[in-house]
Amino acid sequence: MGRVAPSAIMEILKVVTQSKFINFASGLPDADLFPQGELQKLCNEVFQEEGKIALQYSAAEGYEALRAWIAERLTRQGERTSTENVLITHGSQQGLDLAARILLNPGDKIIIESPSYLAGIQIFDSYQADYLPVPMDAEGMIVDRVEELLKTHAPKMIYTLPNFQNPTGLTLSLKRREKLVALAERYNVPILEDDAYGDLRYEGDPLPSLRAFQGGHGVISTGTFSKTIAPGIRVGWIAADKEFMGRVAQVKQITDLHTNSFWQRVVYRYGRSGQLEPQIQRLCKVYKKKRDILLQSLERYLPGEATWTHPEGGMFLLLTLPGSVNAEEVLKVAMAQKKVAFVPGRTFFPGEEGLNTIRLNFVSPKPEEIEEGIRKLAEVL
Repeated sequence: MGRVAPSAIMEILKVVTQSKFINFASGLPDADLFPQGELQKLCNEVFQEEGKIALQYSAAEGYEALRAWIAERLTRQGERTSTENVLITHGSQQGLDLAARILLNPGDKIIIESPSYLAGIQIFDSYQADYLPVPMDAEGMIVDRVEELLKTHAPKMIYTLPNFQNPTGLTLSLKRREKLVALAERYNVPILEDDAYGDLRYEGDPLPSLRAFQGGHGVISTGTFSKTIAPGIRVGWIAADKEFMGRVAQVKQITDLHTNSFWQRVVYRYGRSGQLEPQIQRLCKVYKKKRDILLQSLERYLPGEATWTHPEGGMFLLLTLPGSVNAEEVLKVAMAQKKVAFVPGRTFFPGEEGLNTIRLNFVSPKPEEIEEGIRKLAEVL
């Protein structure tokens, strides 16, 4: 575990929560949009109708009705999934960890986007993996660079966030998705598909998951209700072929026995009653407005001085400053003088790049805070 550095985000948030900041740093959704009243009613129902069994030990695979409902939903999205292909996890984060625990040994190589999800990097660091970073452009991972890595390094896994990637907000294009799956099948390398943000689309047409493509049987996908219902419930899933899921169930059982039985039933009732899709629509309406305010503010206050990604959904974008500017130095001044917090992008890069980049969360701040925060950030720059 010596390679696992403390999360830069958590260190910043320790300071931010102690005073009044405009906070672009968190990975948090907007708590004002949690369906608190609906969940409270469903909790009461579960206690009244299933209280004893909901509080009892359960199967490592999870609540079967919830697994079946998730499988149905994934199938409607093109993934051809059945109940036996789904296991319920404590958020998608645990799904990443279970997959990595099965696939990786110290020194194994991973093809990974650069930049990539910080907590994913921390998981892979904990298993002492080595990285084969692939840069990104407006269409996501530059897949044309993947085949040479597959030929020469024999990686154990490809890790990608194809939808609204954290930290860039970028989306892997349809053509590149198809090519990546074909390459992975040809070289017999599993893909770990992290789709935590896939439901939060604000423009454009939904794209098929990697598991939905021909040859996608080797894809392991993870998902979560943290971004659409609430993160505190800690309910997510991992989906893969039947043989791999048997191994996941074994590891899950020795890790924590099973995911919270009570909240699995609450989530099932919430989804089965038809409340999830309207909740997603509500989130997308509010988050799109916030994203648009951020993009307009960047255009207004930082024209010609910086570049930034244009996320079609999700929670983040990546701001790139002129090459000589160190984002960590900017952060010190922004926090001390302007009470504005963000995450320096360097922490998301598995290599040595990214010193002049900044990740901005646009869903957590209030709309009126977003423009003010970018104006203050521009003053610092």
